[in-house]
Amino acid sequence: MKKSQEMIDRMLENAEVFLAEGKADRAFSTYVEIIRMCPDFTAQYNLGVLFAQGRGTGQNFLEAAYWFEQAAREGDEEAEKLCRRCTVEFLQQKTAAGSARELFEAMAHFSFYVWPEKDVRITANKQIFSVAAWHFKREEYADAAKLFRAAAEFGGDGMSQNYLGVLYNAGAGVEKNDLAALYWFDRAADQRIAPAEKDRDGILNAYRSSLSPAEFYEQMNLLGEYCAFGTEDIPRDAAKAERWRQAAV
Repeated sequence: MKKSQEMIDRMLENAEVFLAEGKADRAFSTYVEIIRMCPDFTAQYNLGVLFAQGRGTGQNFLEAAYWFEQAAREGDEEAEKLCRRCTVEFLQQKTAAGSARELFEAMAHFSFYVWPEKDVRITANKQIFSVAAWHFKREEYADAAKLFRAAAEFGGDGMSQNYLGVLYNAGAGVEKNDLAALYWFDRAADQRIAPAEKDRDGILNAYRSSLSPAEFYEQMNLLGEYCAFGTEDIPRDAAKAERWRQAAV
């Protein structure tokens, strides 16, 4: 055991020398070799650094997060922070490059890879909502809307559904659409999100007070049609199509 540890210590020293000499690829290979021998904390942490920086290997925030998480499980708080940072960077890349569906699927894969013992959907929703809320606070509404849509539609997350309703109601990051806001508030209200229930009822009451019975019927039936066939802002939803057609009666 002592001789094995001495060998690992020498390999770690060699990796540091490789890094100092600008030979990051050799340092990377050394850390990989160490981990094949044993789950060494230092090698795991440094692999995370190299993947995050794209030194000695291609930049890969998924792999970086995985190795930082392995190190964090040994109790290192800095590794835990860096895992969170890599999660954010991963989501930022996916937000810029893909659709809401692709974003959620990528985050679900990420969650399973990094935290296989956790519920994938819940974990993906939590990570997506956290970054979406950060964009929302910074008034970067277009990015927030895309992230909220990913968790709202494909993860069924109630809080994301509520925030998406807020954005449609205000026309922030998306084109203002009262019917889309009503749809998403109603979805969130189904999950007992109290602000969503209040806002849903507020829109309905405003419609009832400002529209004639015929106009109210037309709007509710239109929302039912949107749910039946799907639009850019409202996914196909047979249950809600029936719900809004009944509301029109």
